[in-house]
Amino acid sequence: MVIEMNIKELEHRTGITKQNIRFYERKGLLSPRRNEGNNYREYVEEDVKTLEVVKILRKLDMSIEDIHKILQKEVELDAAVKQHLDVLRAKQDELETCIHICRKLCDASLETLDTEKVLEQMEEEERKGGIFMSIVNDYKAVSREESMKEFNFVPNSMVMSPEEFSEALLEYAKEKGVRLVITKPGMYPVFEMDGIEYTADRAFSRMGAVVRCRMTHPERVEEAGISPRKRKIYRMVNRYAIFVFIAAFIIVPRIGNWWIGILVCMMMMPWLIWNGILLWRSRN
Repeated sequence: MVIEMNIKELEHRTGITKQNIRFYERKGLLSPRRNEGNNYREYVEEDVKTLEVVKILRKLDMSIEDIHKILQKEVELDAAVKQHLDVLRAKQDELETCIHICRKLCDASLETLDTEKVLEQMEEEERKGGIFMSIVNDYKAVSREESMKEFNFVPNSMVMSPEEFSEALLEYAKEKGVRLVITKPGMYPVFEMDGIEYTADRAFSRMGAVVRCRMTHPERVEEAGISPRKRKIYRMVNRYAIFVFIAAFIIVPRIGNWWIGILVCMMMMPWLIWNGILLWRSRN
């Protein structure tokens, strides 16, 4: 049974004012049907759900244009949210720069304000922030790529048959909440996870069976604009940074000086990496 309501009832249900409901209608986010007898708009539960979606996305500071694309299915919600998250992070960096400058101006007056000096500081902060965020974003991209290219997991069985292998892959996908389709079953199965093709094999360690999954075409997920040299550096950092953090956690509190502690950690990095490799080999 379709329950119809007028705009006042819709306002009460959603907490959105009549003025904003009309605005969203003009922008094409809402398309209520009209009563043929009196030409009044009539709203249904689907309109309530649509407005609740709009309310959520507007609270996240998403633009009307982007919300319209989501509602029209021109772009998927998850893809739009991920893109918007990057925008919010950029705004966050800008706000942190503004906060830093505002703190310096808390005791200033209009008469004593050195405008040239403040502008130079702002430009310097923006330049440093831009370079730093470029490095951080590139590192995040490479780290994300590496996690997609290859991953391992320990199944609940020893994976002694193609059927057990398929079951182990499907159980892993269910735990992670991803979509997995096995295109070629066997002891070296081929499968697609979220539309990306992987091949898998099985190895044994002291912990039992380990399923190793590798992307068939890893080059397809590499973002453009990152040079091979930078990509290699970021891969090394991503792989061995944990050893440096462990060393820093142990050494810095004992020394009491951050700079000397970091220097010692950097000097110890080759030794830590080698011991990490030996530990990994011993467990595999």
